[in-house]
Amino acid sequence: MVPSARKVDQTAAGRRLAAPRHVRYGRRVEFTAHQDQMALQRLRDQGGFNGDRIADCALATVYASGSDWLKVVVEKTDLSQSNLAGTRIREATFANTSLRKARLRGARMERVELYFCDLNEVDASEVSARRAKVHGSEAMNAVFSGAQLAVTRFEDTKLYRARFDQALLVRVVFLDSRLGGASLEKADFSGARLVDVSLRAANLQGASFAGATLVGVDFTDAALDGADFRGAVAIGCRFPAGFSP
Repeated sequence: MVPSARKVDQTAAGRRLAAPRHVRYGRRVEFTAHQDQMALQRLRDQGGFNGDRIADCALATVYASGSDWLKVVVEKTDLSQSNLAGTRIREATFANTSLRKARLRGARMERVELYFCDLNEVDASEVSARRAKVHGSEAMNAVFSGAQLAVTRFEDTKLYRARFDQALLVRVVFLDSRLGGASLEKADFSGARLVDVSLRAANLQGASFAGATLVGVDFTDAALDGADFRGAVAIGCRFPAGFSP
């Protein structure tokens, strides 16, 4: 029996009006100001972001532990105090974004760039980062305890009282073109292992390298007044003229 045209129209209309259970997005989406909830829905539905751009969004205190962020661009966005523990972040860029007091414990980062970000008091303990770059940012009192950082650069970034205790740093560069050397005053490298790391001309006044293993570290022209090297092992390192650890 063939249904009438009226019934077909009503059925089709009913299908068109039926609300979808979840919002479906295209492969890549751009979220801007006042689209915070849409960005959060994307995060929940997809378990992260893939190729998306997030700009001028307020996502403070968001829970995104264990999510996957691939090729995402985050600009002028508030992610302060967010839980990003265990997050996988690859080929991503963060610019002018606040990650103040965010939790990145155990996150895995590869080819990630952070420009002019607020990283103050961020918890990046046990993070694994490879080919990362932090430029023009503030990371005072940041925690990188137990982290594994390889082929990573900290440029023009304030790291006052940052903690790298028990961390493994391989081919990491700290530099600051504005100050003549990286700002690492009172930083904590106690028990850390530094291999082929450049701290050339860095301000390391009051920093601690107690019990650290230093292999091929460049301290040339660094300010080491009050630095603690008790129990440290230095192999093939370069120190300022007249300085003996």
